Amino acid sequence: MLLLDIGNTYAHLFDGSSVQKFNINELLKEYSNKKLYYINVNPKVSSVIKENPNWIDLSKYVKLDGAYEGMGIDRQVLCLSHERGIFIDAGSAITIDKVIDGKFIGGTILPGLWSLKRCYQDISSKLIIDNIKDINIEKLSNSNTKDSISYGIIAPIVFLIEKINKENLPLYFSGGDGKILKKYFKDAIYDELLIFKSMANIVRRIKC
Repeated sequence: MLLLDIGNTYAHLFDGSSVQKFNINELLKEYSNKKLYYINVNPKVSSVIKENPNWIDLSKYVKLDGAYEGMGIDRQVLCLSHERGIFIDAGSAITIDKVIDGKFIGGTILPGLWSLKRCYQDISSKLIIDNIKDINIEKLSNSNTKDSISYGIIAPIVFLIEKINKENLPLYFSGGDGKILKKYFKDAIYDELLIFKSMANIVRRIKC
């Protein structure tokens, strides 16, 4: 089973054992003749993809109780992976969504970690950092500017997740930067395949 998650920048293909990253032109060239199931948030490629009879759009089969009109299909699929939890997808943007007993309660969207990092360098060349460092969120930085910037990027996101999770629900992290944020929460789960597992469940349900 081939599963495809098409984002605004790249498409990620899961073949059952590993995830590969493609731009859409590469993907169309290599996989246009193969059957696959996809979700897509990139309006620029929608018309091209729909012309391919071998590719099955899963969006018509996604039903998330409480989802609002226009909610990203990737967020909806992620929220369907478990009946209860806070789902944090940390990529180019960070989405934080709450689900209780299979119903979407609400969520928010933030800039990704590296977008936030770029904001600092746009302010001043003195605020450029190469990497976001691990920090102690219980203590303000008093050693150097780079640590202060890392604190300013990480701590607000961590505090927001804690604020959203009043019910102490399970925390599920995915996305490229999910590993970074997961470190700040005890018993949190990082699963880079979470969205593909949810897609696979949908495919098995619709049996097509």
